[in-house]
Amino acid sequence: MSGTPSPAPSVASRIAEARQTRSLTRKPTIPRSGKWRDELGELRDKLYEKEQARIRAGNVEHRQRLANMKPTIDDDTEDDETGAARAKLRGEREEARKVFWASLRAANAKYFAALKKVETVTDDWMDTEAAALARDKMAAESKARKMAEAEEIRRENAAMKKRLSEVKAVTDDDISDEAAGAARDQKAKESMARRAAKAAELDRQNEEMRKRLGRVKAVTDDDVTDEAAGAARITMAADSKSRKEKEAQQLDKENATMRKKLDGVQAKVDDDIMDD
Repeated sequence: MSGTPSPAPSVASRIAEARQTRSLTRKPTIPRSGKWRDELGELRDKLYEKEQARIRAGNVEHRQRLANMKPTIDDDTEDDETGAARAKLRGEREEARKVFWASLRAANAKYFAALKKVETVTDDWMDTEAAALARDKMAAESKARKMAEAEEIRRENAAMKKRLSEVKAVTDDDISDEAAGAARDQKAKESMARRAAKAAELDRQNEEMRKRLGRVKAVTDDDVTDEAAGAARITMAADSKSRKEKEAQQLDKENATMRKKLDGVQAKVDDDIMDD
């Protein structure tokens, strides 16, 4: 025999072998007794039982292997094509990063070297620029506006001083046109009417007394206090005195009330010059 391995079976041979195995392991359909029972049927039954026993034993062995099997995860990709590609990409990325940073450092060095060679020039003369011209224009306008405002304020102050110098203080001490004045006039009229009535009554009584005295004849007994006329005279004198005292008290009371009202009146000073 040569050392050459046998060729793999073809598809057709594998299909034929599977069909033969299926026909041998298929459960026989021939009845176990009767005229159709023969030796071939018995052989098929034995082969079927043997195959079923082998399948059962294989299943038991397979379940035991699965029960005792530990999971194993192959997380090391360095030994396959993916690991090789990853390592290659990692190297390329690292090389590209080195190139990038090297170029960036070179560009920065070139930029700062150029900056060091530049001389600083400050243009602090703005007399020919638009901003300077606009600023001068705005300053002139602001100065003119402030001068005009100051002149207007001075003119208004002068006019106000002139008006104040011409103002004369006016004190309104006439309360006749107010409620207190009207009440005072009414009280005065009532008091005058009452006094006139009292004076008229007193004149009437005096006139009556003079008439009565004119009709009296002179007698040696000039003491009339013990007579009816004397008694009447004494009574009238007492009544007159009492009446005068009551009138004096009433007048004092009214005067006190009027003085109290007048004390509560405030003088009105017209200090508003806007209507002059």
